[in-house]
Formats: sequence, structure tokens, C-alpha cells
Amino acid sequence: MIFIVTILFVLLSGLFSGLNLGLLSLNKNELERKIRLGDENAKKVYPVRKQGNLLLTTLLLGNVAVNAALSIFLADVSSGLVGGLLSTALIVLFGEIIPQSYISRHALRIGASTAWITKIIIFVLYPVAKPIAFALDKILGEELPTIWSKEELKEIIKDNSGNKRRKNLE
Repeated sequence: MIFIVTILFVLLSGLFSGLNLGLLSLNKNELERKIRLGDENAKKVYPVRKQGNLLLTTLLLGNVAVNAALSIFLADVSSGLVGGLLSTALIVLFGEIIPQSYISRHALRIGASTAWITKIIIFVLYPVAKPIAFALDKILGEELPTIWSKEELKEIIKDNSGNKRRKNLE
């Protein structure tokens, strides 16, 4: 039972951490453009991504709660020091590094396949996350859209048409 609970906490930690980096790295304007072009993954992700501060707050609250619960749980079933060290190692490796590395490379696909879970988590944590997100919206304002200059757009077109080699940038 200890093993199953530990695995569950670590998986949840990885999900929260990976989705935090992955979903928030997706640009809302880009998602809207992909939706207009018929991208089904973008259609699934956009509803959870459109309220950035709510998503951020929800995922951070979930991640902190799960990581704290894992630390407390492992400290209770072992000595405090061993539990602390074990939970730290598990969280860093399997709850942060690996999920963030993987999900950041596949953010749209994984975000789309886990959108239903994210919606449930937002619903569950809404009473706590919404007031914080509201305060962030009022203090910081809405997310700023990405606006490119004419020169930046030309460079983006060059990059995407294969005319520029990575070697030139190094």
C-alpha cells in the first residue's frame, strides 16, 4: 500500500509540474490560429489554457499540495530524515525533471490528451485557485499577446522555410 500511494503522489506531482510548464508554454494566439486551421488538439487545449492565471494557480496549488503530502506520508512511514530525502529525490527526478523534459517537447499533444483531467482539477481547486487568479488578473492584467515586428516575422518565415541553418546561429 505504501508503494501504491507513493507512486500515485509522484505521478500526480509529475502531471502538475509537466502540465504547468507545457500548457503555459503554449501561446494563446497560436492556439487560436491552430483552431482556425482545424487542429483538434488545439481545440481541446484552448479551453483550459485561455485563463492563464487560473491554470497557473490551479497547477501550482495542486503540485505543492501533492508534494507536501508525499513528504509527510514518507516521513510518517519511515524516519523523518529518510522520508525527507526520499521524497525530495522522487519529486526532483520523477515529479519535476522527467515530466517537464518530456511534456515540454509534446505540450500540445499531451495537453489535449489530459485536458479532461485538467478540467477536473480546475473544478476541484476552483474555490481556492479562482480568488488568487482573480487577484493576479487585477494586479498583472491579462496575458499580453505575442506581437512580432516586421523583421521578426521575416526571420520566422526564414526559420520555417529551411533557409537558415542552425549552424549559423552557433
